[in-house]
Amino acid sequence: MSDRAKHAAILMLTELNESARDWILFVCLRRNYSNSMRLSRRLFGSAYSLGKAINTPGWTSNLETQLNTFSGYKMNRLSLQALLDFGRLENRDAAFQQSCSFIHTECPVRLAHMIQEMRTLPDNVLAEPLINRVYNWYLMSFVDMYDFPSMPVGGEYDEEFTALLEKILLRHRATVITFATGMRKLHTQGSLAGREEYLTGYLDRFLMGRIGIRFVFNQHLSLFSEKHRMQDPSATGDNKIELGSRWVGSIDADVNVANIAEDAASNASLMCNELYGVSPDFKIILPTKQTAGPFTYVPSHLYHILFELLKNSFRATAEYHEHSESLPDIRLVIVKGAQDLTIKISDEGGGIAHEDRSKLFSYFYSTASQPLSLNDEDFTDIDRAPMAGFGYGLPVARLYSRYFGGDLNLMTIQGYGTDCFIHLKSVAEDATETLPSFNVHEINKYKHGHKDWIRHQ
Repeated sequence: MSDRAKHAAILMLTELNESARDWILFVCLRRNYSNSMRLSRRLFGSAYSLGKAINTPGWTSNLETQLNTFSGYKMNRLSLQALLDFGRLENRDAAFQQSCSFIHTECPVRLAHMIQEMRTLPDNVLAEPLINRVYNWYLMSFVDMYDFPSMPVGGEYDEEFTALLEKILLRHRATVITFATGMRKLHTQGSLAGREEYLTGYLDRFLMGRIGIRFVFNQHLSLFSEKHRMQDPSATGDNKIELGSRWVGSIDADVNVANIAEDAASNASLMCNELYGVSPDFKIILPTKQTAGPFTYVPSHLYHILFELLKNSFRATAEYHEHSESLPDIRLVIVKGAQDLTIKISDEGGGIAHEDRSKLFSYFYSTASQPLSLNDEDFTDIDRAPMAGFGYGLPVARLYSRYFGGDLNLMTIQGYGTDCFIHLKSVAEDATETLPSFNVHEINKYKHGHKDWIRHQ
């Protein structure tokens, strides 16, 4: 197709409403017009994104071309065992160069997949100011990664590359709360009516992609940057874990799950006590029959999962037994099996109605009261986010559980309480990244009725 024809097509597509564009995409898919499908997706993204949506200084037609190119590449999914083996390489200079090279080639691909999928959002969603802000953050990060020079021999590349990763991590620090606030505004206005299920599928994929990029960045920084290096919790002063010990970047090769569970429960208890003036006790139960051997995982991910679930359990218990003389304990059972490490969290917080169970992992449902303010400045700082109310805690906790091949499930009894089951891979070789790809088949599944994209890959 000539440039003139492409320009005419873009102008035509700009005038089409959303339903007409979706119909053309559907026809292309049904008739297996693969070339037409790719062209249509690019044109639809370009027609709107190059007009109203892009507010990124320096965005050019060449960058648009590169974005299309990178989004066509497959992502490299990493396993915990591969990350452990790489992190333990004795030649640290060679390992650093390999890590920089991997990030420099892999992360633009991951960013491109996320950006292209953001462009499939309805126009009114992508145009919402806070969501549009997040969209342009990702464009800026793609520019930063693409423009950064390849690995030279020697020089100050170490510090410059570290600064680049730190800059991108800081830019996206408030992504979740900013996106959530934008979505909540649209939902409150009634602009998302009938699209909640589709947008829940989209958010699962978007937030999983974000987890994957941040993990790769943080793993590199923990391995090769002194100020980001993990410390031995039992060490004193500046004694840091040395190469060859259980810590490999942000991965712990021998996680003490009970200690992390106790930290998460203690912090959730403090937060509950601060809000309600009372908090239930908790018990951690370790059955004597356990599969021998270390459990390898990312402690920060495990803590996030546990803390989000325990916040819910503590809050529900305090509210349900508001007029009781005492509160029932929250119980955590931790069992390591041959394939899975399972954690069960049980509370007596009243449970949830059976008809509401399907909503539990929706980003548009919360059992807690919602934050009162919708002011942009109130919730764009993650440190000022409320204990509950946005509806993101439980679905995001499930994403962290699934990131390395695990899962999170709930069983609830209305009038009694809830059991949460966290399943994580206990064998490092089996724990491989779960990442969404920008392709027609995956997107079509969650756009047309499949609620859980991971189960339908």
